[in-house]
Amino acid sequence: MEVETASSQSVQSPAPLHAKRTGLLDALASPRRALPLITIVGALLFLLNLGGYPLYTKGEPREAVTVFDIVNGGGVILPMRAGVELPSKPLLMHWLAAIISVLAGGVGEWTVRLPSALCAIAAMLACYLYVRRLFEARAALFAALILATTFQFVQAGRGARVDMTLSFFMAIAFFEFLAIAEGLSNRTTLLYLALALAILTKGPIGAALPILVAIIWVAIYRRWQLIPRLHLTRGAAIVALLGGGWYLAAILAGGGAFIRKQILAENLYRLIPHGAGHAAHAHPFYYEEGALLAGLMPWTPVALIVMLQFIRAKRGAANSSRPPAVEEQSPKSVCEANDKVGRSDSRLGYLVVWTLTVLLFYNLPQSKRGVYLLALYPAISALVAIFLCDAIAAGDPMPRLTALLSRAYGGILVATGLGAALSLATLFLWPGRTNSVLRMFGILVPELTGRIAAQAHAWPLATIALPIAIAAAGAYLLRTRPRIESLITTLLVGQVGVVLAINLVIEPAIAQTLALKQFAADTRKFAAGSAVGYFGNLDYGFAFYNGRDLQLTTPLDASGPALVVSPEDDWRLVPPRLSVKYRVILRSNPTDLDGSGRMLLVQRIAAPGVPETPPSPRIHP
Repeated sequence: MEVETASSQSVQSPAPLHAKRTGLLDALASPRRALPLITIVGALLFLLNLGGYPLYTKGEPREAVTVFDIVNGGGVILPMRAGVELPSKPLLMHWLAAIISVLAGGVGEWTVRLPSALCAIAAMLACYLYVRRLFEARAALFAALILATTFQFVQAGRGARVDMTLSFFMAIAFFEFLAIAEGLSNRTTLLYLALALAILTKGPIGAALPILVAIIWVAIYRRWQLIPRLHLTRGAAIVALLGGGWYLAAILAGGGAFIRKQILAENLYRLIPHGAGHAAHAHPFYYEEGALLAGLMPWTPVALIVMLQFIRAKRGAANSSRPPAVEEQSPKSVCEANDKVGRSDSRLGYLVVWTLTVLLFYNLPQSKRGVYLLALYPAISALVAIFLCDAIAAGDPMPRLTALLSRAYGGILVATGLGAALSLATLFLWPGRTNSVLRMFGILVPELTGRIAAQAHAWPLATIALPIAIAAAGAYLLRTRPRIESLITTLLVGQVGVVLAINLVIEPAIAQTLALKQFAADTRKFAAGSAVGYFGNLDYGFAFYNGRDLQLTTPLDASGPALVVSPEDDWRLVPPRLSVKYRVILRSNPTDLDGSGRMLLVQRIAAPGVPETPPSPRIHP
C-alpha cells in the first residue's frame, strides 16, 4: 500500500500546474465569460469599419442592387436588378438588408453588409452553444474562435453576399439534427425552420446537404429508431410552405425566365453539364480540396494533424471521458460510461460525415468556389477544437509537434509584424519604391499607395499598434515554453491583428482605388437630371452607385439618350462608323489592380447646326 501511494504521488506531482492551466481554460469557457468574449471578438472582426469603404467587387454590388430595388419600390417577391435583370438567388439576405436599410434611412455599404456580419457572429455563438452541449465547454470556446478566424469565414462575414446567411441557417440545421438524435433537443420545428430559411437564402441546396448528411449518418450508425421522432410529415409541410411558397410566387411573377435562370441555370445545370451554356467558376474535380486548405488558414496545419490522428485510431479508445478504472465500478456505472463513450464516438462521427459529405458534394459540379465549402467550417472547427482540448487534458502528448508548430507560427507572426512595419515606413518615406515593388506583383495602379497612406493616417493608433502586437505575439511563441493552449491563444491574437489591419487599412484602400462610386456621382452631376443610357456588360458597381434603374441602349439607337455609360473594353468593340459619332467626356478609375476595367461616359456629337450640351465645369475627364 505504501509503494502504491508513493507511486501515485510521483505520477501526480505535476498535477497542480496542469490543473491551474486547465482551470483557467474552464473559467474562460463558462457561458458568462465565453459568450461576451465571442461577441467582442466577432464585433472586432465583422462590425468594425464595416461601412468604411465602398463596394468594389462584382459580387457585393450585384446583391446590393437587388436590395436597392426592394427598398425603392421595385417589388419584394421578384425585384429586377437595376431594372433590367432577374436576381440569381432567393431573397432572404436581401430582405434582411432591406429591413435594415429602411430602418437606417437608406441603402448604404454597411446596411447591405450587416446581414452577413450578424450571421457570422450568430454562427460563432451557435457553434459555442451546440459544441458545449454536445461535447465540452473548452472545445466549444476554441471551436467558435477558430471558426471566426479562418480566412474564408472572415471574408464571407464582411461581404454583402448570401453565403454567410446560408452558412448560419445550415449550421443550425446540422447541429440541431445531431442534438435531436442524441436526445438533447426536441425542437424539430427549429430544425425545419432552419432548412426552410436556408432554401430562401440560396435555394434547394440549403436543405439538400443537411438532409444528405443526416441520411448517411443514420445509415452508418443504424439509428433508424430516430426517424419517427423527426416528424417528417410536419417538417416537409413547414419547408414546403416557407421555402416552396416563395418559389411558387416567383414563378408566377417571373414565368419561364425565372425558371430558366434560378431553377435550371443556378441549380440543375450546375450539377448536370448543359451544352447550351458555359458554367461559371468551372474548375477541375480536386479544386475544392485546395480551396479548403487555403480557406482554413491559419489553422490548416492543425486540421491536417487532426485528420491524421483520426485516421490512425478512434478517439473513443483513448478518450479522457472513459473512466480510468472501469473494473472497480459497478456494472451500472460501467454501462453508463460505455454509453457515454459510444455517444461521443457517434457525435464525432457526425462531424466527420458532415465535413466529408459537403466536401465531396461540391467536387461534383463544374462550378466550384471556395466559399461554397463554408457550410463545413463549423464541423471542422469543432473537430480541431476537440482534438486540441483532448491534447491539453492529456498533458500535451505531442511535445515535439507542439514545439514545431509554435516555432513556425511564431516566426511567421514576427515576419508579418516586422514586414508590415517596414512596408509602412517605406510607404511614407519612399512611396516611389513602394510602387516599384507593387508593379513586380502586377499591381499597376499608382493611386493605391496614396490611398493606403490615407487610411493609415485615418487609423494612426491601429496602424502603429497592430504590427507591434502581431510581432510581439510571434516573439512570445518563440520564447515561451511550447504549450498547446499558448499556441492557440497566441495564434488567435495574431490572426485577429492581421484581420484588423486588413479591414482598417488594406481593403478600404483597395476599395477606394477601384470602386466606381465617384464616377457614378460625376456622371449624375454631368447629366443634371437628363437620361443616361447604358451599353455593354452590366457593371453592378456602377448600377448600384448610379442610384436608379439603368436604361439600356446601343450606339445604333439614334433616338436614345445622348449620354451613354459603357465599359471601356465594350466600347472598343463598337464599329468606328458608330463610335465616331460620340466623344468621351469622362473616364473612370480602373476597377482592377492591373489598371484595366475602366468605364466611359460618352456623349453623342450633335448634328451640324445643333448646339452641344456644354460640359459641367465641376467635372474633369
